Amino acid sequence: MRNKYTLLATTVVILFSQTSIFSQDKKEKEKSWYDLVNFSGYVDVYYNYTTNNRQGATQDTAGTFHTYNKQFAVNAVKLSMEKIADKESPWGFRLDMQNGQNNMYQERPYQTTNSIYNMQLLQQAYVSAYFNVLKGLTVDVGKMATHIGLELLDSKDNIAYTIGYVFFNTIPFIHTGARANLQVTEKLSTSLYVYNSAQGTGYTGNGQQFFYNGTTVYGDAANGTSLTSTQQHAYGDGPNPTRAVGTQVKYEFSDKFTAVWNTLTANDNIQGRANNATFYTGNLAGTTIPKQSRYNNDHWMLQNVILIFKPTDKLTTIFDYTYGERAGQTNLAAAGYEAGGITRQKLMDNMPGVAIAEFEPGLVAAGFGNSTNLTRENKVKRVYQTYQIQAKYQFTDMFALGVRAEYLDDKRYGGSLVVNSPLFALTPVDRYDLKWQENIGARPATNYGQIKTFTLTPTINLTENLQVKIDLRRDWGPGQQFVDLAGRPASHQNGIIVGAVAKF
Repeated sequence: MRNKYTLLATTVVILFSQTSIFSQDKKEKEKSWYDLVNFSGYVDVYYNYTTNNRQGATQDTAGTFHTYNKQFAVNAVKLSMEKIADKESPWGFRLDMQNGQNNMYQERPYQTTNSIYNMQLLQQAYVSAYFNVLKGLTVDVGKMATHIGLELLDSKDNIAYTIGYVFFNTIPFIHTGARANLQVTEKLSTSLYVYNSAQGTGYTGNGQQFFYNGTTVYGDAANGTSLTSTQQHAYGDGPNPTRAVGTQVKYEFSDKFTAVWNTLTANDNIQGRANNATFYTGNLAGTTIPKQSRYNNDHWMLQNVILIFKPTDKLTTIFDYTYGERAGQTNLAAAGYEAGGITRQKLMDNMPGVAIAEFEPGLVAAGFGNSTNLTRENKVKRVYQTYQIQAKYQFTDMFALGVRAEYLDDKRYGGSLVVNSPLFALTPVDRYDLKWQENIGARPATNYGQIKTFTLTPTINLTENLQVKIDLRRDWGPGQQFVDLAGRPASHQNGIIVGAVAKF
């Protein structure tokens, strides 16, 4: 009997001690969550020399983020804090604080500087939750970098140092919204993205973000400003109730080959073009009746395919293809495409009472289809495509050589995919087609809708934490889209940029 009671007492003591241990372990985990937070960052500086007439404080609009020509610059300084949400600890967050001379190009509108009304210093900020579904479901909500495109905003993570024309011109950079990533199997993952807009997060002072300055349905009155308005936010995106929707499917066929398919579709408009009924009814009443913008007529759609092939541990090759489609009102609201925007009102002011079809040659070059006129509902689609090949060979732990070749094909659109086109608002003397369109107020951006780049990048890892990249880059295209050192129109430009990144 004594042995039985002794055994019972011993069991009770062990159970209580185990409970105490579990409780203690739980408390220890609650206290030490901060041990799971990872801190990282970098300091990124460069010197740039591009063979055009820009230098000093004069912005070099022929490039992407490297707009300070013939001088030293602080590209970016970044501090990141991240706690990954996983099965063991199902909550997390990410916070990226960044400053530097390239920050002004990450939020819309590009080149917005010295404004206290934007959030450029806060590059990313989102919360995460993990759910035990299949191989793991992670949901992030907040401000985050886009899922579209091959390159990243951080130069240290790309094969080349400079951002290419494809990434800079065809996709947004920063979004505010939510995303859900589901790891279906070890090889297959799928993601769903819901963003406020497709054009990207940014400052909306006076409607600049969506290129509708002085249009009350998009922002401020013509003579007003969001900075003093009590009815309009200075910062925000997504002007209508519909959201941008994106997807991603990633499949690792083997250790050597991976394929990624990205999509993004949105209607970042409120007002669509009037059809015949609303146009004539509006004019009879003395006021044009706006038509609600619709997804099936007014949208921006992106398809992006990335193929990654690593035949050896030292060699990486990547192919990137982007298909972009703008339809309906989105054609007229495409920020960064046509100088000042080709608006319906501008056409009416220059050609009152005349159908566009009667001026078809010039206006088709400006991007309008054969059957489009001032009163017919706009169902014209403008398509652009981009192609990009990148490769990197790691000769040693210290030295690697990267190559990037790009081709942007926008000839069906008739405008420039280069947001900061080198000859923006300038008309070369030999471009009689542009001069004619300029006379009627329908001049498109300054190129033939095509441009190419080639970049050779030696990368030197001086230490584990110090990296030097040297971009030898050439940009060219048909016509004279660039300027030379004397400021004259040129068919190409060459450049060299030396970037140094200290990462921790």
